[in-house]
Amino acid sequence: MIIYYLIIAILLATTLFLVWRLYQQRKSSQSDDLEIERTINYFATSLFGKNTIEEILWDVTKNCISHLNFEDCVIYLVDEERKILVQKAAYGPKNPKDYEIFEPIEIPLGKGIVGSVAVSGIPEIIANTTTDPRYIVDDDLRYSEITVPIIYQGKVLGIIDAEHHEANFFQSKHLFILNTIASLCANKIMRYQVEEAYRATTIRLHENNRKIAENRLSVLRLQMNPHFVFNSLNSIGNFILKNEPMKASTYLTKFSKLVRLIFDSAQSEWVSLEQEIKSLELYIELEQLRFNNKFDVIIHVSDDINRGTLMVPPLLLQPFVENAIWHGLMPKEGERGELYLHYWLNKDRLCMSIEDNGIGRAAAIQSRSGRISTLQKHGLKLTDERIQIINEIYHAHVHAEIKDLSDDLGQPAGTRVILSMAIKQ
Repeated sequence: MIIYYLIIAILLATTLFLVWRLYQQRKSSQSDDLEIERTINYFATSLFGKNTIEEILWDVTKNCISHLNFEDCVIYLVDEERKILVQKAAYGPKNPKDYEIFEPIEIPLGKGIVGSVAVSGIPEIIANTTTDPRYIVDDDLRYSEITVPIIYQGKVLGIIDAEHHEANFFQSKHLFILNTIASLCANKIMRYQVEEAYRATTIRLHENNRKIAENRLSVLRLQMNPHFVFNSLNSIGNFILKNEPMKASTYLTKFSKLVRLIFDSAQSEWVSLEQEIKSLELYIELEQLRFNNKFDVIIHVSDDINRGTLMVPPLLLQPFVENAIWHGLMPKEGERGELYLHYWLNKDRLCMSIEDNGIGRAAAIQSRSGRISTLQKHGLKLTDERIQIINEIYHAHVHAEIKDLSDDLGQPAGTRVILSMAIKQ
């Protein structure tokens, strides 16, 4: 009877022990699960604010040391052209300073544990590295190693590799955590690479569009310049035919200076306001000679403008000045013609106005022949297109406004054109 009760007691004690052990295992498992969940959440949160590959990799290596108690952690990336793995981030003895690796090494694909995992794409835990002939000593011999590939859509991008001086240190929980981290890294790396490729493509497209626009701008300038060059040569010819050699010589001298300034400005899309005013002065003087000084000109520049440093597109005002002279002042009879150019600053913008006391736009349209009207429309169209391209390329925000002027009786009294643009020093 005693033996019977003894057996019952032993069975009861064994059952209680097994229940207690199962409870402890479940408790330990739940604790491990909670630890794994917290660790992964931390890594995911930490990676959220990292935008470059360098930031991503260094953040992972640092957190592997501090949160997983690893002694050494290195991340390699695959160099596809050279078929090697390159150390890109490290924490531990390999990292004496921030973002710096001590004596970084390169491992050929397929060589060593790291190279083997990069080829197979299968993570490995090495319980004792001294028994694995593939083990490569880097900075120091350590007995445990865990190697996890960073894979995106079946392609190995890199390796997370950690070591510890204790044998059998790395457990299945470490493998689960690193696999999850590697997946997070892969997504972040690919996202960054896609964004970088998109940015590079956008930059190339922008540069190509810019070159196309600049070429178009040059073509427009070439189309505009011969217009008044042709007229100038005609005027020189007329002076010669009228046997006025002094006027022809004076005209030719001014014309040669203007052509030289135009050629100088052709080397750049921007010139100083000083150079631009000189070009306009020469052009206006040529027109005054051509039309026997039928009009006067006044050019006023505000004192707060530095002509030498303030930059403008070359010959920006010339088409408007030409239009004012040819279609506003030349048809005018009686009262002497006046042309007034004014430059001033309005906050962060340069303002330029061309004002004439000519016959006005309505009367000018009625007095023109069809050919002249067509030329004028073509010239203004080229000018509008040029301004549009300048705004697209340089964001100069050039704006043109044309206003008809009238006297006290409401009669046409000329035209005022105002151009404004963002200041470029």
